[in-house]
Amino acid sequence: MPITFTKPSAVFLLLLLLACQSAEKKDARFYELAKNREVPVFIEGLYINTKTIRDKKYWNALFSAMEERKMNAAVIDMQPYPPTAEQVNDVKKRGIYPIARVVNFEGGLLEKSPPPARMVSIQNAIRNACKLGFKEIQLDYIRYADGGTNFSMSYEKRYESILGIIKDHKEKTKADCLDDVEWSADIFGRVPFIENDVIGQKVEPFSESLQALYPMLYPSHFYGLTKRVADPYGTIKDGLDFTIQRAKPGTRALAWVQGFKMMIGPSKLSYKDYIKVQMLGAKDSKGHGFIVWNAGNDYFETFEAFDEYTKEKNNPRPLP
Repeated sequence: MPITFTKPSAVFLLLLLLACQSAEKKDARFYELAKNREVPVFIEGLYINTKTIRDKKYWNALFSAMEERKMNAAVIDMQPYPPTAEQVNDVKKRGIYPIARVVNFEGGLLEKSPPPARMVSIQNAIRNACKLGFKEIQLDYIRYADGGTNFSMSYEKRYESILGIIKDHKEKTKADCLDDVEWSADIFGRVPFIENDVIGQKVEPFSESLQALYPMLYPSHFYGLTKRVADPYGTIKDGLDFTIQRAKPGTRALAWVQGFKMMIGPSKLSYKDYIKVQMLGAKDSKGHGFIVWNAGNDYFETFEAFDEYTKEKNNPRPLP
């Protein structure tokens, strides 16, 4: 008996097409290698401090401006005043990915090992972040002090020690921070450019234990390196490219962009354009996005820069 096939209906074909388009959109929006499937494929976001967290009116104004521009991520302080569960839900409802910033050792560790009480405090902040619904823990100041410690230790021992602290954080908080939580860290901007660093941070070993690295690529902080200070676009792009080149495959690399006026003169750019070209540097790199840092959360010029960046980011640009 011959086998016959019925012609698929137009409705079925339309539903199939819509399903495929939906899947493509989902894949295009989110980073497929992330553990929680909420990570945007390319992050465009801001840092949110505790003052903003406590000022509900400014919180709403800031996140409304972000939502209007389709910014998709926010790094939010967890200490000393964390956001409420309602605030975290508010961020998510706006389509913004919340990242919990947890300060470890402000200024860097001066001794070989951290004080036990400090470890307890850090891990309490991490637990709280996970309970509030954060799916990414960003460890800041996870390093030794720069240029002055009370001991001698080889580079490798320093890396092992910092990674041991990260491992302890994960182990002690695993009851609240489940397998779908991403772990990331802020690293000095110079780290992707050099082989070893006394602060105990190195791209290769960090990428074995963390899902994302956020180099602080503020051009003003490349003291004595005239080209880096004067070229905000190239500094961001090169920093992210070197991070990706050195990191374990699949590791996300995101730039901390300078959203403050320190040493912008050598670039010969306006403050707004200085911020914008850093965003473009991140976009043109092999990395996965950027977060703008302004300690006081003064983002008027940043929003202006982002508006222009949005218009230009998909345009072809001449090679520098």
